[in-house]
Amino acid sequence: MKPKDLLAFVIMGMLLCTSCIKNEAPNAEADILTCTLPKDIMADPANMIDVDVTFDEDINAYPIKTEVIAGTDITNIAPEFTLTPGATITPESGKAQDFTSPVKYTVVSEDKQWSRIYQMTITVKESPAPDDSPTIPTVFNFENVKTISNYYAFYDKNETGTLEWASGNEGYAWTGSGGSPEKFPTTQTNNGKNGKCLKLETMLTGPLGNMVNKPLAAGNLFIGKFNLGIAISKPLEATLFGTPFNFKPTKLVGYYKYKAGDRFYQNGEYTNKKDIFNIYAIFFERTDKVQTINGHIARNNYEHENMVASAVISNAHETNEWERFEIDFDYDRYGKTVDYDKLKAGKYSVSIILASSKDGDIFEGAPGSTLLIDNMELKYEP
Repeated sequence: MKPKDLLAFVIMGMLLCTSCIKNEAPNAEADILTCTLPKDIMADPANMIDVDVTFDEDINAYPIKTEVIAGTDITNIAPEFTLTPGATITPESGKAQDFTSPVKYTVVSEDKQWSRIYQMTITVKESPAPDDSPTIPTVFNFENVKTISNYYAFYDKNETGTLEWASGNEGYAWTGSGGSPEKFPTTQTNNGKNGKCLKLETMLTGPLGNMVNKPLAAGNLFIGKFNLGIAISKPLEATLFGTPFNFKPTKLVGYYKYKAGDRFYQNGEYTNKKDIFNIYAIFFERTDKVQTINGHIARNNYEHENMVASAVISNAHETNEWERFEIDFDYDRYGKTVDYDKLKAGKYSVSIILASSKDGDIFEGAPGSTLLIDNMELKYEP
């Protein structure tokens, strides 16, 4: 069951509980647990399809999206699904469908009282030649957002493709906080260096957040995916960093403003410690075993056996004016050279991670700490 539904079911269970021991009731869950396609057509060689998604009011369904390699015939693809025990799905799992348009699937629980509608979209990835252009946009002005549930999700798009950023907003929504997009830790503001910009703010998570020992949430934005399903039990593993990149990155540049919150919250109490933000990027080799690098990377001082280079801001400080940052990717630290055959084959990934509180990943920081980012660019070797 998805975490956002957990609280409601816990309360329902408490209200319906009796002193009698009864036979186990039919399962009331109606979730897709996994979705797979033939591995030889997947643009992502790990065959990872994210099904732990948030309801999209625009399509009135839970969106499942994936890409297949160029030349794939998407008029005859048969996704295979695993479901919560006893649930059924229509159209059935393993039956070929025409994905030139999105296909909707209805999952019905074993007790027939609950259902979910999923919409699966399959797109063909047109991979440009490595010496032509990058596989993702590399200039980020944070002008583009879409509303998911009641918060913003950022994306960038150019002629080479679309990059969908991830954040912890979904987890913040689970706590019952927020309400409107402007009241979430990761949002957009009109006060950019040019036009709109990214706004990251550290916020308290309220009674539910305190109950699960997650008292605050730092505003964050990163290239990768957020896994809400383990965000409570394994928060550092819930942030999955990385997307394939076919050039050697050299610098991360951009502009920021920062104001630290008044009081730093740590170990259950406010202290005199000063909050500070974090900006960093990682470049690593993808293998069958390691497709992404999780949030432990910062806690481990940016060390991981697959790391090839990192770019970490070293002089972060408060400023009321827009200040330019320029961070070099450090390749010497890891003692590795880039294999250009692997680079052309898409065997390396990059991620950029931005946070309003450097220690927000372990739920420490100053509520009110605010980081604005604009005109950011990932530079790379020609």
